[in-house]
Amino acid sequence: MGRASEPARPPRAVVSLRLDPAQLARVTARARELGVSRTALVERYILEGMERDEHPLIRRRDAHGVLIGALVGHRIDVHRVVDALAGADGDVARVAADFGIPWGAVEACAAYHAAHRGREEQAVAQLRERAAAAEAADALRRTAVGGA
Repeated sequence: MGRASEPARPPRAVVSLRLDPAQLARVTARARELGVSRTALVERYILEGMERDEHPLIRRRDAHGVLIGALVGHRIDVHRVVDALAGADGDVARVAADFGIPWGAVEACAAYHAAHRGREEQAVAQLRERAAAAEAADALRRTAVGGA
């Protein structure tokens, strides 16, 4: 059972894996660094590997502790492309030109967002909350030191 603030998780299936001891040590160390369980990290890596197969132009990146989709080879987050596409009434050519990316990249962002809409929207909301909190804290610091 998770904490009260965590969503209920579905029951877990048990699986047995044979891993190279060196790889297991790396996963264990990385899980410790991130403060997550080894199982959670392995599950994340499996999910990310599957997503790389399904959406080869998109990778999840860490944005201030929040994993969000981003276009490979560019510093463009999926949600920015999707927001622009909505604002352009679905005009792929216009969004591609605005970002300086191929049409296929815009379509890849839209497909990824459609496949992972809930998770992406939740991640973007978290990212915006953290940005707002950081901005408020910065404003408070400036006020405390007599700045504007």
